[in-house]
Amino acid sequence: MQIRPATSQDKPAMIELLKKSLGEGLIPKSEALWTWKHEQNPFGASFVLLAEENGALIGLRAFMQWQWKWNNTVYKAIRAVDTATHPDHQGKGIFKKLTLKQLELCKQQGIHFVFNTPNDQSRPGYLKMGWVQQGRMPLKLKVLNPIGLAYALAFKKGPASSGTEDPTPTQLWDPKVFSLMDNYKSNSELVNTELSAAYIRWRYADNPLFNYNYFTDFENFLLIGRIKSHSFTRELRLVDCMLFNNASTNRRINSQISKAVLPYCKQNQIKVISFSGQQYQSHRSALGFMGIIPVQNRGPIVTLRDLNMNEQFPKLLDIKNWGYSLGDMELF
Repeated sequence: MQIRPATSQDKPAMIELLKKSLGEGLIPKSEALWTWKHEQNPFGASFVLLAEENGALIGLRAFMQWQWKWNNTVYKAIRAVDTATHPDHQGKGIFKKLTLKQLELCKQQGIHFVFNTPNDQSRPGYLKMGWVQQGRMPLKLKVLNPIGLAYALAFKKGPASSGTEDPTPTQLWDPKVFSLMDNYKSNSELVNTELSAAYIRWRYADNPLFNYNYFTDFENFLLIGRIKSHSFTRELRLVDCMLFNNASTNRRINSQISKAVLPYCKQNQIKVISFSGQQYQSHRSALGFMGIIPVQNRGPIVTLRDLNMNEQFPKLLDIKNWGYSLGDMELF
């Protein structure tokens, strides 16, 4: 078995391998999606390794580049994402070999750490390769119609629709939304994604998988969200929140945000709003409309692996040092 970096010429074979290994599932496999996700990322192209045997592609491992800012220092990270093994070559340890080789190469290139949110099936394998559990991502929930939600839960029928239709309305992104990011400053005391206009455009506005809608007054706040259908209700997932001009000290900002979000929820029959517990803690004064339900550790389990953080790595394992959004950890 030979292991080598992928090239642009490998793209058709990689997509075919992903289809053979994973099927289409909820996320279709296509060259266009791969290009957006792994080549147009403003943080840089993904690190991709391939395994070959007798000239045939039998394994793939992709790490997406990411950048986090903490105490005015930018840290380079990788997000462990796509992986595939040819069905005829299962059991050869291809995933582990590619992953460990990729970690070695990324460490040599100065990448600081790895993060991802593996499911229950894949998490044990990551832990054996040196990943460490940080814990469940904190979530802040608002129930808009408790009685209606309880009724829906009691009488829900079957799983959510498996159709591909996105329940989030299509929205044209005003160029002024991206201009807002020119004046954005994150909380430097917390680990936050290095946000920019290019990131917002790539991650949300140009996302080929889901529609994302924005809420803004083009001056003080920008919230981004999408609707997720469940068998019993619709959820508005607020995936990112940015405040400008010291808006968090403005007592009126909560009212302005609620007037933008709540009518949207009523119009789209949404009973639950979800939000990052870490972002909520940072922007609490501007998000009073989210109600009194306390932040709970109900999100995905976040795992990390050190590459070049060294003595700083234990601090990354403390959730209190993070300000991540739902969009940072959302699978896409």
